[in-house]
Amino acid sequence: MNKLFRITLLAYILALPSCVYAAYEANSDTGAGILDFIENRRRNEREKRLTEEQIQLIEEGNFIKENLRNELKPDSPAPTTFIGDDLTYNQVTGEFSAKGAVKIVTMNYQKMTGDSRDTDDGDATISGNLKSEEVSFPGKSRLLEINGDGRHITLDGYNTFYRYGARTGTMEMAKGKVGHQYVSGKRFEFYPDKIIIYDGTTTKCNAEKPDYHIAADKITIFPNDKMVMEKVKIYVKNKLLITRDRQIQSLDPNREPEEWPRAGYSNGDGFWISYNTHRDLLPHLYLWGRLFYSTKHGFRNRTELVHKIGCSEYKIAYGYYSDGDDNWIMRSPAFMYTHDQRIGHTPFHYRIEGEVGKWKRRQKNVPDIESTHRYFRLGLYRDTLHLGSRWYWRAGTGYQMTKETYDDSLQKGFDWNMWLLKEFDDKYAWYAGYEYSVVNKANSLFSYNRNDVARSVKTGLSYRMTNHDRFIVGLQYDEAKRSLRDVDYYWFHDMHCAQMVLRYRAKRASWQVRLEFTPW
Repeated sequence: MNKLFRITLLAYILALPSCVYAAYEANSDTGAGILDFIENRRRNEREKRLTEEQIQLIEEGNFIKENLRNELKPDSPAPTTFIGDDLTYNQVTGEFSAKGAVKIVTMNYQKMTGDSRDTDDGDATISGNLKSEEVSFPGKSRLLEINGDGRHITLDGYNTFYRYGARTGTMEMAKGKVGHQYVSGKRFEFYPDKIIIYDGTTTKCNAEKPDYHIAADKITIFPNDKMVMEKVKIYVKNKLLITRDRQIQSLDPNREPEEWPRAGYSNGDGFWISYNTHRDLLPHLYLWGRLFYSTKHGFRNRTELVHKIGCSEYKIAYGYYSDGDDNWIMRSPAFMYTHDQRIGHTPFHYRIEGEVGKWKRRQKNVPDIESTHRYFRLGLYRDTLHLGSRWYWRAGTGYQMTKETYDDSLQKGFDWNMWLLKEFDDKYAWYAGYEYSVVNKANSLFSYNRNDVARSVKTGLSYRMTNHDRFIVGLQYDEAKRSLRDVDYYWFHDMHCAQMVLRYRAKRASWQVRLEFTPW
């Protein structure tokens, strides 16, 4: 163990500044998980796709830039276009007022529209000042803003006061979208680095009646960073599920989204439901937990104390863990370490993993096993290489060692994998891969997270029948026995902002059904 910690400490000291937050690992025995590369890319494209209104705003902002008469000074107000039914303007003070319909567009891709007649008082006046770059809408208005920092705003509300130069102001009874979040609230406060919503709701579900949403007394959104919510109520189909004093949700595009409740069925677990939760304790230190209940096992929860700094992550883990084959182990407890980092500006990154702790396995008709588990692995990966014509290639390799006190066993050796992916069109995709691992289920004390065999060929075909339905057939071929080991069938069905995944394992005659909320 001293060697293990010396190696991980050395890697930490020599760490390069560019971290990698997610490395691909096939999450099924037939390798179907590699197709997530396509689905994640499509989901990101949908999230980043601009609306017709946003495209028009960019065109209007560019038109203002292209038609500037004089050179713009750094401290001068942004050139702005005003269109109104009854507009007055004082060139000396910069003040303006208008009645009726008004549209204001700035060179910095901001648009504010409103109509003074959308008030109880039909004679209300829309006013502002060009020099101080501010505007006041006493009635209903619409705010549209596009910024490179991810602060895209589309909001409809009332009684709006906005300093578009400073990006500060307020809006009442508003509803719309901030970044990728669909939001509503009684009052919005705008600041250069954040947006605060009082008595608000938020969701990433774009349905008219969201499948899920969060209500909170106060929501603070830091674009591309995090969202802090206080006095939280989590709803699924308008049914109150969980209440919490405080919740922090990451908005970092380099991190996986927070997990909403999941439910499903498998032969090994029966019907089950799970939910993840976490609480920040100190900077870079938080407590993470998973609540899990199944009809066959009862409660199998787990808790992790996580310290994450730079590219390194340290964990103290306690509780139950399972893999895609319903293999369960209990850590009681275990210390875990990972470090994932890019090598300079190359397409390669390395990953260091280490663990020491007590592992337990208890299941019916199998003797109980309890062992001190020591594990180390150093892996090297290459980013997905686009070969052209929708062909992709990916590969990785590593060296690992596992020591168990139960039988005094030591497994060690190299592993590597290589994948080829072809996206024929928007409907069809094909993949094939080869995996080799000296350490596998045949020579390991625990089956958890182990490859089935040492050498295997995996291939499959994906067919998207509709925008909501995708089917996959995946195969695993055991090279040593020269036989077909697994045939898996998948059906992915999107339901608004939830997804049902059905998996049938023909060779094992087993079913798995999973329902999860997926932000898309």
